[in-house]
Amino acid sequence: MKVSNKMIFGVILVVIGLLLFIDRTGVLTFNFWSSIWTFWPLILVFLGIKLFFENKIPGAIILTTLGTVLFLTNVFDWNFFAILWPLAIIAIGISVLFKEEDFKVNNSSTKGNEEKIDDTAIFWGVEKKNISKDFKGGEVNAIFGGYELDLRESKVSKEGAKLSVNAIFGGVEVSVPKDCRVITNGTGILGGWSSTVKPNDLKTPVLEITGSAIFGGVEIKE
Repeated sequence: MKVSNKMIFGVILVVIGLLLFIDRTGVLTFNFWSSIWTFWPLILVFLGIKLFFENKIPGAIILTTLGTVLFLTNVFDWNFFAILWPLAIIAIGISVLFKEEDFKVNNSSTKGNEEKIDDTAIFWGVEKKNISKDFKGGEVNAIFGGYELDLRESKVSKEGAKLSVNAIFGGVEVSVPKDCRVITNGTGILGGWSSTVKPNDLKTPVLEITGSAIFGGVEIKE
């Protein structure tokens, strides 16, 4: 089952519409804006579930955990930061266990030629340059940290490449190669997702970049 961004956005609109309808008709007595504030973290949970279906386990665990923490904080009036740290550590630990490759974290500056990358920057800054001649994508996460990925000297695989980029309380900057077509589809939640890549006439290869920016930012550039 594929959970698309359109499906998630549609569900969100339906829920908001239903809440507005109930508020306006007076069928039930409740405060609309208070309800929105309480339940908006479930959007993060939905996005996390989407990543699970896409088999992007590390990002899914982190996103789902963050959404759950925010939701429980709103419902039970807990101290957000008091419960965030232990649960965040648990989520990161679980994500490490699910990683197929060796877990690499907090490498300040590296250079490699991996066909697929799988990196996470936590409470640190990472600069990585990839020069692979058959780049196929992968996943990059920045959690309370920053990640700069330079792909300008890499070659995208003829079959294309799919790169997942997630910034949670952090930032990610991706510099893309010029000899490919770049497609971006990111979600910003209390954060920013931007692309300054100019469109071109190339049909293939295609570099598809997806992901989310939550309380952080993602920038795609040439």
